[in-house]
Amino acid sequence: MYLKALEIQGFKSFPDKTVLNFGEDITAIVGPNGSGKSNISDAIRWVMGEQSSKSLRGVKMEDVIFGGTETRNQMGFAQVTLVLDNTEHIFPSMEETEVAVTRRYYRSGESEYYINKQSVRLRDVNELFMDTGMGREGYSIVGQGKIDEILSVKSADRREIFEEAAGISKFRHRKEETERKLERTEENLVRINDKIAELELQVEPLRKQAEGQGGDNPVDIERMRQLIINSEMPPEEEYGRKADTASYILPTQENLDSITRELRKKKKRKQEKKKVEKKEDNVNALDKDWKCGSVASHAACNA
Repeated sequence: MYLKALEIQGFKSFPDKTVLNFGEDITAIVGPNGSGKSNISDAIRWVMGEQSSKSLRGVKMEDVIFGGTETRNQMGFAQVTLVLDNTEHIFPSMEETEVAVTRRYYRSGESEYYINKQSVRLRDVNELFMDTGMGREGYSIVGQGKIDEILSVKSADRREIFEEAAGISKFRHRKEETERKLERTEENLVRINDKIAELELQVEPLRKQAEGQGGDNPVDIERMRQLIINSEMPPEEEYGRKADTASYILPTQENLDSITRELRKKKKRKQEKKKVEKKEDNVNALDKDWKCGSVASHAACNA
């Protein structure tokens, strides 16, 4: 017997904290119609991660919270704790001899899950019960009409029960999750390739545009950068060329830095060229002064 105890508070017809201890032998819960016997099985199904309110005999998930009576106010949350025996290590990932799984749900719609009082995700709870036969898709809970439902459903749905019994449901879920991640990655790659193709169309016009700025008029790089960011056309009088709005392609933010670096290099080469020309003029002037300083070349200097 893996089930040791069940603690219920605020769940359906259990407003007060109720603890049910199960012995090692067969335990049966008997009572008249409407006494809440089915609510106990619903509580076990719910704490193991059931997300369908229809499976819990409700319309919406909020229906699992005690709704109040004429003499008692409604509860603000529902909480169920399932205590399981793990001495035989039916849960390989848990070293403790007891495993307590808790689920708490508020009327605001917030859910909390705990394993041995440690906050976890719903995914962790589902993986804990996989391949044990106790999961929400397992065969440990067989309700009214469940057998007929198993026999009448599609073969794919019936296959889940046999996979759970065979102990391979965990790997199937992991495979499906990996396939979903691969699909999302492929979609991202398609978007990235579209973006790359769009940027490649802008490279050649931008290169020609950058080369067209190398006239006599100096290029104000920062001014051009701001114009590009603000999606404005460079004025004709500032950049010494006719602004063709039909062929002008505004770059994206990714290649603004490359445009700026290219323009800075052109400006730097132009400044270095002017420095070289100035040095050549200085050398020629010094050479002329040296020649004029000699007597032999005095006549040539005067000429």
